[in-house]
Amino acid sequence: MELYSIEWSPWVRKVRIAAIERGIHSNIKIIPADIGFADKTLKMVESNLSTLNPSGRVPTLITEDGQSIYDSTVIVHYLDNIGKEFSIIPKDNEKKINCLKINALVDEIIDSLRHISLEHRREENKRLSDWLDALDKKVRRGIEVIETNIDFLSSSNTQVLNLADISIIILLGTIKRNSKSNYDIFSDNLNDWFNQMSERESVKRTKPPNL
Repeated sequence: MELYSIEWSPWVRKVRIAAIERGIHSNIKIIPADIGFADKTLKMVESNLSTLNPSGRVPTLITEDGQSIYDSTVIVHYLDNIGKEFSIIPKDNEKKINCLKINALVDEIIDSLRHISLEHRREENKRLSDWLDALDKKVRRGIEVIETNIDFLSSSNTQVLNLADISIIILLGTIKRNSKSNYDIFSDNLNDWFNQMSERESVKRTKPPNL
């Protein structure tokens, strides 16, 4: 299998952590994708990835039979059916729904952070202040909800991380890699949990470079 990726993408990291946790990462070849925006601009970089994924985004997984799968959560679903290790997405319906809810919320928070970053690439007098304010409130509301779910998270010695664990790891990792972030506002309990989880092999091996 081939995984089109960029090293700083939190969504790629979600897939890579899941693959390592399930012990199937050696079956996946990482293909760097040249996508995104030109440095400090809003100009898109042209890429042939759109021939494999109409959105032109990572992660995009090419399966052994040539099928193209995109969206990080869809890819994790696919990987969950390979091998016999414990599933990343729980089989129990209540736990599954909770995991998927947290995953969806984290995706929304990270997407809002991305929009905030892009908006700040505009000249200051052209930035949409109401839009930035709405995004800021969305991120802070999301973090508040994440904090209320801390008791649901796995312990550091769990055999395999679930999707909620992975999602929150990539959220904290995304925010903490930017030393100037205004959103490193997590509780001591959640920070302690993140620090413990950061010692797992899957988390260490996928840590993106700091900004």
